[in-house]
Amino acid sequence: MAGESEALVDLLRHAGALKRLPRQGWVLLGVPSPESVADHSYRVALMTLLLTHDDPEVNTERALALALCHDLPEALAGDATPFDEQLRCGEVDPDRLYRSRPAYSADADRAKRRAEEQALQEITGDLPQTLRRLIVDAWEEYEAGETPEARVVHQIDKLEAMLQANEYRETIPELQIESFRLGALDRVQNDRLLRLLAIRLHRRRAAIPVLDRPAIMHLSLVECDQGAS
Repeated sequence: MAGESEALVDLLRHAGALKRLPRQGWVLLGVPSPESVADHSYRVALMTLLLTHDDPEVNTERALALALCHDLPEALAGDATPFDEQLRCGEVDPDRLYRSRPAYSADADRAKRRAEEQALQEITGDLPQTLRRLIVDAWEEYEAGETPEARVVHQIDKLEAMLQANEYRETIPELQIESFRLGALDRVQNDRLLRLLAIRLHRRRAAIPVLDRPAIMHLSLVECDQGAS
């Protein structure tokens, strides 16, 4: 029992490190005192609870497990971004880069996966098998993105980042957030998530006549363009 308790304390210590790990995307963009990975994960989990609790196709308890565990390896592996590889190569225009779609190369994706697998092994290695499998299986399910729960949490992850981008834009009008819009555009498909985005945009605009995906994402583009002007 003492060994199990010590392992839990170690796990919580690693999880606590996420409260002190800034989200690297905001660091690259020069956001002062940016949110932490834990800040992001908390709102992803809250959105998961609120947006799936009455969805018959999604097991909310399972989705919450995925939301809570999806960034845990970053406590040791760090918060990689899709732009790291190009920035390391140099001779790249950061402004143009941050206007592009966020996508990992095959090599970068494999390296990220290996680093996070190793980190998760270290974080959970001393836990009882049942608890270890709970965390590792949730992370692997999220990474695979094949179950209804994984798909919706992936979408919420992108939507939360876009909501945060818009919140930062309100106080930093010149902030370049196009990559976050494109990330949401590529990922978010769920009607309820799109409606949430529409309401966020509607607070600053006239009534939205049609709450379909193209109209909502067009409004998002307009918001980005006006913020950059």
